[in-house]
Amino acid sequence: MGGTVKIFKKCAPNGRLFVYLGKREYVQCDGVIEPVQGVVFIQDWNDTLKGRKLYVQLVVTFRHGREEDETMGISFKKELVIDRVQVNPAEKKDGQTKLQTVLMQKLGEGAIPFTLQFPDLAPNSVLICSSEDEDPSKRQMGVFYDVRAHIADAQDDYVGKKGSTVCLGIRKSQYASNDVKQRSPTSTAEKGFVFGSGCSCSKEPATNNSGKVVLSVSIDKNTYCHGEDLPITVKVDNGTSKVVKGLRCTINQHCELTMVNAHYSCKVARLESQDGCPLQSGASLNRTFTLKPLAQICQGMAKAGKKGVRGLCLDASLSKSQDESNLASSSMSTTGNNNDLLGVIVSYSIKVKVILGGMGGELETDLPFKLVHPKPDSIEMENLLKEKTSAREQMTESRRRMFQGQDSVLNESFHASQAGITEDDYGSLYARLFLVGFCIFTTVYTYYVIKYLQAKFYPEKPDVQLEESSSMGSVEAIFTVVTSIFVAAVTKAFL
Repeated sequence: MGGTVKIFKKCAPNGRLFVYLGKREYVQCDGVIEPVQGVVFIQDWNDTLKGRKLYVQLVVTFRHGREEDETMGISFKKELVIDRVQVNPAEKKDGQTKLQTVLMQKLGEGAIPFTLQFPDLAPNSVLICSSEDEDPSKRQMGVFYDVRAHIADAQDDYVGKKGSTVCLGIRKSQYASNDVKQRSPTSTAEKGFVFGSGCSCSKEPATNNSGKVVLSVSIDKNTYCHGEDLPITVKVDNGTSKVVKGLRCTINQHCELTMVNAHYSCKVARLESQDGCPLQSGASLNRTFTLKPLAQICQGMAKAGKKGVRGLCLDASLSKSQDESNLASSSMSTTGNNNDLLGVIVSYSIKVKVILGGMGGELETDLPFKLVHPKPDSIEMENLLKEKTSAREQMTESRRRMFQGQDSVLNESFHASQAGITEDDYGSLYARLFLVGFCIFTTVYTYYVIKYLQAKFYPEKPDVQLEESSSMGSVEAIFTVVTSIFVAAVTKAFL
């Protein structure tokens, strides 16, 4: 019984050109990169081509700025065609895979196979977060790959017309080899003081560390997978009269943009500890701290109001429905020389900082390591999925606790508005309406009483009536204003 095979398909805007691929993720491991193999289908190919040529090319796009920021002809995007083949008329015929053969038999006339090759120094697919509140499905910055098929009139036409061009995004990733022998890296730093030697009353002979603070950091291996715990062993020897107040451990992601010659760093995990502190003169400290660099934890820190997510590099994702967010894997050169790498070069390091008292300053050291993506169907991959789920649940719970007070107020007001009105509520409502009506009636009645008195006492004296009526008008206006203020105050107090 045959199994199902997933096929990726994309059509041109004119509905005549199609691209079919068996997968969209291509892996580089042990210096070998999988080729891009697929099928191009032309509907009514005789009428569509009309003597023109059909090209399929592998394009890498490097974007180091947002598209909406491009003004006055400035472009933050660079495109490179790293492989190109002419499929009709075909320049050469390569061997066909089983999937290509089946697709050609199913599609019939107009289906043409193609094969594209990645260069040895092709960079990995990377996404760069431009801001903390950015929609993950609309990220534009980073390194992207596309399989682009287009109909061209000439050989030097690399773009083609928009209506007859198909662009299907793919992803290139890199796995670390399991055959590489793991080593235990160690980093040591020391700081001395001219007048900072240990206690002078000690009768023990002076050691090589007297007058110095020695910091030693080590990890079990130099390559870790995403979602894996990273234990850091820290050892501090205090041979000075200074006091060690605390320790600070961070995991930093270093990004280098080769196209624009820029670099920066982001903190992906951090920890501050005062366990065993203050460390007095002549004492030693040996502790093991566990950190876990995970993309979901970094995003949770950003939503909690902490900095460190802007500029963070992630592995490029292909699905908008599933959470494929991972920290960008470390860039590894097949030649062993990191200067040969292109695009966005990602590396990681552990920074441990010792805080000294008495104007002693700080002592820090860096320890580089590699963070890679686990292979599919492995134990590390299962652990990564579990860690992602746990991190998302913790992030949701922390956000719920943060807004718990506001949510309770909203719930109370919602329930109060949805609750039924009792007879007491009806009585209170009728009393308020009666009070407002009584105030309006009093105002109107007072107005007509003043009019009646004016007509009764000044009926036959025009001159006096003019003078007195003006005074009566002012009295009337003042009385009306006072009454209106009284009505407004009563209404505001009781409604």
